[in-house]
Amino acid sequence: MFSQYRLHHVGVVFPSIEDAEAHMQAVGLKEDYGGYVEPWNSWCIFVDPGHDGTAIELVLADAGPLLKFDKGIGGVHHFAYEIDDFDAATRCCEENDLRLLEPEPIKGAGDFWCNFINPIATRGIQIELVQPF
Repeated sequence: MFSQYRLHHVGVVFPSIEDAEAHMQAVGLKEDYGGYVEPWNSWCIFVDPGHDGTAIELVLADAGPLLKFDKGIGGVHHFAYEIDDFDAATRCCEENDLRLLEPEPIKGAGDFWCNFINPIATRGIQIELVQPF
């Protein structure tokens, strides 16, 4: 269904900013941009994907269920696909019994709108839909 779209980023939850910074230093990643996503109580740091690469989003929760993600140690959380049109994607999800977590897309940590497909419908795989603006 979303195979025609490119992978926008992979989200990885870290338990602390110190852990995220240590990871970035250990593997040579540099911050590109970031921001706070209030509905999900998370600071999000996008690393520079390099030439034609896929970004990695480092997710740092300060409240809510992401604090306990993978028993609090963090790890790979989601795959985000870049879409062209949220209305069309929402209709496609509805036609395929894929419920979105939010009633409307929310402002992400960059210049994009985003929403997640409920992982119950995807056998536990978190899939985020991202539409740049």
